[in-house]
Amino acid sequence: MNMLKFTLTILTIAGCWRPFSWTPLINHTLYNAYTLLIISLLYSFTFTQFMDAVLNVDNPDDFTNIMYLMLTLFAACYKILNMWVNHESFAKLIQNLTEGTFKPLVSVEVEIRRKFEKIIQNIAMCYTIMVLVTCAIHYLVSLMTNFKKRQLTLPGWVPYNYSSFMLFCLTHTHQHVGVITASLVNVSCDSLIVGLLLHLCCQITILQYRLKGVINGQNTLRACVLQHRHIIKFANAANERFTKIIGFQFITSTFVVCSNLFQLTRSRFNVNFIMLSAYTFCVLVQIFIYCWFGNKLKLMSIQLVDSIFEIEWIALDNKTKKSLLMIMNRAMRPIEFSSAYVINMNLDSFIALLKMSYSAFNLLTHMQE
Repeated sequence: MNMLKFTLTILTIAGCWRPFSWTPLINHTLYNAYTLLIISLLYSFTFTQFMDAVLNVDNPDDFTNIMYLMLTLFAACYKILNMWVNHESFAKLIQNLTEGTFKPLVSVEVEIRRKFEKIIQNIAMCYTIMVLVTCAIHYLVSLMTNFKKRQLTLPGWVPYNYSSFMLFCLTHTHQHVGVITASLVNVSCDSLIVGLLLHLCCQITILQYRLKGVINGQNTLRACVLQHRHIIKFANAANERFTKIIGFQFITSTFVVCSNLFQLTRSRFNVNFIMLSAYTFCVLVQIFIYCWFGNKLKLMSIQLVDSIFEIEWIALDNKTKKSLLMIMNRAMRPIEFSSAYVINMNLDSFIALLKMSYSAFNLLTHMQE
């Protein structure tokens, strides 16, 4: 299957996705063992962060210093567990993109899909590189500063004395492996959601092409109506499977941006300031791509009405006109992804998230004063 090839590769590396070709029992077992290893590393690192917040945090500075990473870890823990438990459901969702009315019929439709697949791959690749480069720079800076002083880069509660060099190296490595694992899980799941959003945009584009063929007798209106229904049904199914993940991500991103702003206003311009700024930028990009492509899907679903208007209605019979009016009537209600059935994924929601983060930042500032 070539659908979402790069995205599924990243998901596989992150332990979130067993490849479709791994059907033998031995492959099944080996990948489940690998997933359990990734989950163990991620959850154990998250536990050290959580215990440190419970036992050692007693002021806003310490709270924001640990909260910005811990929330990202919580999001990654939730995503990998959700993807693992509901693997069959997600697999069926992706397979639906290659079946029925979603399957390209002519060369033009194949080219439309190829174009969108290329866009999805480029976005996933750029997003992955951005996050991994940030993690790599953070690790190198840690080696040149904290490692030499025998200090852990990140705050965390460790239930043993790591004063010996060997234990310190293991603890230091465990922290950074946890960060990289969380980054891969977040990147892969985010890329999958964006990929599905763009594939819905792809299907709308193909539907617009097929509607133009109705007047020439190249396509039947019944097939177009059926495809439109399948697009809506697929969007609802995808939103249902990802709504909790999206909602959790919106909440965590709000608090992460807030805590990062608080830390930035209290940091001097040095290496740590630059790293925190880079991390804040990655978080903003993460939630922005949700909202941008959710907004793109909304606009394209509405533009379907304009595409129907461009058809030469005079040459159509009354039955066909009535069917087109039915499609137009449904297309006036945009296809939108929502987070936790409350917040719609669009640019307005992105602005609202920034405002909420700034309000929470002001509250922390007043508490500190």
